[in-house]
Amino acid sequence: MELPQHWVTADGFSPHLGRAGGTLTVWGWSTESEADAVRVANQRLAEALERVAREGGLPAGHGYYPRVPLREPVLEEVDAASGALLGVVTRNRMGCEVLCTDLLFIADVDVPELEHATTRRNAAGDGTGVAASIGSAIESTLNPRVRKGVAGFLRRLLTGDPAPTPMAQGESTEAVAADAVPASPRPGETSVAESLACEPVWEFARRHPDLGVRVYRTAAGLRVVVTGAASPPSSDRARALLTELGSDPLYVELCATHDSYRARLTPKPFRVGARALPVSWPFADEAARGRYEEWVSEYDGHASGYAVCRLVSASGPEPGPDEQRLVALHDARCRVGERLPLA
Repeated sequence: MELPQHWVTADGFSPHLGRAGGTLTVWGWSTESEADAVRVANQRLAEALERVAREGGLPAGHGYYPRVPLREPVLEEVDAASGALLGVVTRNRMGCEVLCTDLLFIADVDVPELEHATTRRNAAGDGTGVAASIGSAIESTLNPRVRKGVAGFLRRLLTGDPAPTPMAQGESTEAVAADAVPASPRPGETSVAESLACEPVWEFARRHPDLGVRVYRTAAGLRVVVTGAASPPSSDRARALLTELGSDPLYVELCATHDSYRARLTPKPFRVGARALPVSWPFADEAARGRYEEWVSEYDGHASGYAVCRLVSASGPEPGPDEQRLVALHDARCRVGERLPLA
């Protein structure tokens, strides 16, 4: 997992950019020093200028995310009791705090119907009622994931598998017994569509009884945290498990590219009525830093009434102490146990 904190730019003119030529700007980075970042920037600039001269231009997206390390400031390091680094908390380009770790397996699963339901619920206030839940489930039948959830639900009924048991309050940071069936929310806690969207993940948990599986509802779908996987983000097994869970393909590629799992810990600004982050890091000057700090204070105020995710179920063996440290931090920062709208 590479998150360099030294970043500089290098500029160079090329007569081959456009009719009159133009300036090319590239970033250089280093985990060691600014001087080393300057060296990397100059090397990348020379390579880019040579390529422009040879090919007459650069491909779209050259030198940008996800082809370079993430340009994000580290806000906090997460250490084990032994002092080993377990992960870091960064602030991404949007301004959200993000947990980055190569230890704790994290998957994002987009479910458009759940995102629509979140929008309706947040607009309406506290819930949308049984009729809206059933309507959302009916609307979502065209989604292959939800169709798969319906199939899993019916198969469980026909085979006599036990129904998921309700998750008790206060269980948000504790794994349940190893032989427990993945839990589901209490009646009224979630929509029919949400339960159906979770069924494929519960099937995943049944296929992998050796793994701890925690399922969270997010504003746009599901987040799945798996403990005991021992699968580095860039490994073939990580890719296989992420794919099996139906994780977003771009997220799968980013995990492999940056050798890091990522989980957003604070709301997206546009979902809580905050303006877009006006400056990027590293800051050009002290004035930019001041605008950044002002924005963070404003954003924190907007975000205070929202949670990022809600725990739906937990099953499997208890995580080890290092994974549990990360799970506890994730749940606390995402405000998992608080009854707040998701954003």
